[in-house]
Amino acid sequence: MSRHVLNVRYVDVLPMLGLALFILWLRLSRLSVRELCADAALTISGYVRPRPDPVTERRLRVAFADLDRELAAILGDRTKRTAFDG
Repeated sequence: MSRHVLNVRYVDVLPMLGLALFILWLRLSRLSVRELCADAALTISGYVRPRPDPVTERRLRVAFADLDRELAAILGDRTKRTAFDG
């Protein structure tokens, strides 16, 4: 009777070893596991649009803040005052 090359105990470890080698390969190839998982989650959820450029996003936020400030200065205080307001 021949002996099996792999014992049952060692077969249980093979998936973990394969996962460890895959993660090591990702790290050595300079791929971020965190970014890959985030991209996978966004793809599964249906939101596949890439993130905007941080500089562009910051400039848009500043532009909208300026617009909001200018509109507030033009419109002034638009709340109606009642007789009960102090």
